[in-house]
Amino acid sequence: GGGMMGNKFQAKIIKIEQESDGYRIFHQNKEKVVDSYKLHYGLLNFTINEQSNINRRGFYTAVYIEDSVIFSEELSLTEKLTYILVKSFCNTQKTAFPSIEYLSKTSGHSHTTLVEAIDGLTKKECISAARRRKRPDDKRYLNNIYTFDKTGSQYKTYVPLNIVFAKGLNIRAKMLYVFLLAKVKNGYMVVLPKKELKKFLGIKSWKTVSNHIKTLHRLGFIYTFCNGTKEVEREKSICFLIRRICPKELVITDEDWDVLEVI
Repeated sequence: GGGMMGNKFQAKIIKIEQESDGYRIFHQNKEKVVDSYKLHYGLLNFTINEQSNINRRGFYTAVYIEDSVIFSEELSLTEKLTYILVKSFCNTQKTAFPSIEYLSKTSGHSHTTLVEAIDGLTKKECISAARRRKRPDDKRYLNNIYTFDKTGSQYKTYVPLNIVFAKGLNIRAKMLYVFLLAKVKNGYMVVLPKKELKKFLGIKSWKTVSNHIKTLHRLGFIYTFCNGTKEVEREKSICFLIRRICPKELVITDEDWDVLEVI
């Protein structure tokens, strides 16, 4: 297609650089002309509307998840996501009791998938589940009461519930975003080797990983991405600019504004 849209579509992101209050994004059109634009940090934070697709119980918009869970070699991706899902319903006592039906309805993952993952998590002692059956001969449970045992981990990632409860996304795509978030720590930009992404997701083909990245990009969880900028690593790594809930370290309060005006 010609016209404006055609040209815009051809612009390829070639480099992302951090600046004092945001990022500069360099792109190249099909005539190899390079241009750039500045993106302020604020635009990388989810808007209030983007955070509204969440479980409103307790008015949480995010949940702190131990990095030891996210990076665990023992847990499957499904177990990790289920841990995050259940923990999203936690109260101050570190217990939660969402029903499997409700978890399935809000997350878009099947009943069987969730039950198996919860079994795995209890066997691996990440959570304790006190089960209450409707009747002794009935396979279905009433709400389990879950208690979280992994409290010793010092490093945590603030996972937004809008990814956890995004219905159209499969588990790998959701966990890819959680992985990027855990890797980026308090910022927005992270460069990761392709092989590390494939290993985390348990996927051999890069094309599959690439499709998950494009989906997250389309849904606004990844703002943009490009090949790694260091020459050696160019084809081997990806530079991501992710969107997230504003890290507490970067939240500007009214007091900060007063200070800025004095300067």
